[in-house]
Amino acid sequence: MNKDLRAIQENGRCSSEGEHEWFFSERPADMARALEVCAGCDLRVRCLQVALSEGHDWGVWGGVIFWDGQPFHRRRGRGRPSHSDKGLPLEADVSQLWELVKSA
Repeated sequence: MNKDLRAIQENGRCSSEGEHEWFFSERPADMARALEVCAGCDLRVRCLQVALSEGHDWGVWGGVIFWDGQPFHRRRGRGRPSHSDKGLPLEADVSQLWELVKSA
């Protein structure tokens, strides 16, 4: 197992949460809860870097939803964002995610 992944599993906020299936669920409510957990994690960037470098297909990694190997970001609609959309990531591609990881 990758030493970075092991450190994340042992020290990330996800390690203290009892519901690990949130991070690999298809239910929007579960994924939203996983994103909330990731939002306050100090290892978020490291986790995202592991997911990108290892090509993870599925789950929430570093606050990003991976579906069929592609990072999924919610695109905000026109106009002012609703309160429930506050803090949600905007659309990005893998190269943009890599730039964010490198600059962190």
